Amino acid sequence: MRTTALRLQLVATSVLAAIVQAAPAEEKPYGRGLTESNQERLVIDDMEDVSTWSTGSPMETTLSASDQHVKQGSRALKFGNVVDHTRGEKNYPIGWPRTSKSLAKAKLTDWSGYDYFQCWIYVDTSRDALPGNPLGIGFSHTGHRRTSSFPLKEVRKDQWVKIVIPIAKLIDPKDVQGVQFHISESSYKHLDRVDFYIDDMVLTRYVDPAIAELATDRRLLYHNDRQIAALYTLMGHRDMEHVRAEFEIGQGATTVAKTAAHPERQGELPLGITRPLTPGDYWARLSLRDARGRLVDRRQTEFRVIAGPRE
Repeated sequence: MRTTALRLQLVATSVLAAIVQAAPAEEKPYGRGLTESNQERLVIDDMEDVSTWSTGSPMETTLSASDQHVKQGSRALKFGNVVDHTRGEKNYPIGWPRTSKSLAKAKLTDWSGYDYFQCWIYVDTSRDALPGNPLGIGFSHTGHRRTSSFPLKEVRKDQWVKIVIPIAKLIDPKDVQGVQFHISESSYKHLDRVDFYIDDMVLTRYVDPAIAELATDRRLLYHNDRQIAALYTLMGHRDMEHVRAEFEIGQGATTVAKTAAHPERQGELPLGITRPLTPGDYWARLSLRDARGRLVDRRQTEFRVIAGPRE
């Protein structure tokens, strides 16, 4: 009896081991997602030579290539200002000290193939703290007063801050004629000194396809709802036209419903649900696959199902 029991135990152990060994390994994406290693950079200005920058406020602004605060390389653009509420432009003594760079000569005006404008900014000032709106940036486009403007409220005194602006927010990404940094003197006190060190100005774009944003159209479903949709934003430019998106929902290790389609850069992927769902917590997963079916990127979110009205 003992021998038979031992044999049965060994057989059961062997079968369990075979099942464990046969369990498929979790599929991992080969893409680099939203990491810096997945970004290409086009340098707009490394600030080693700032001769292409000009100022529209020479009485209050000085420009120089400085080695006092540098993020990369050996120099940064120093946009130095001493606020003066009595001088400046004749009609606007409390005005807008500024510095700008034209991009047309260098043929850097078409930004439509990139995802972000980026640069680094360090602030040195005589003030104890910066005002609420310390600095602004503008991107000029062809035409009268066509400028995409953004406040840079995130800059900080005595530290480097990375500025990231989505190219999609510009009025015309195909036509960016110049870049300008400016301050409003009304935000500062008379004779405040504020120096901005600007470095490593680049355009960036993701290479491998990647999921930048994922959500479901609803976070709460009734058990007898018959559809849910993935709301997504994709990045990347390599072989994007061959990418296929898979959207699935499930609980634990069980997939309840699944669909697939060729995605847009930003859009909605609906998924039909053929049977009532058991109330509880569910996951919703979006996967990107290349032309060979390999997993490039994957992202997941959650939603909840509750009992709904009777049909």
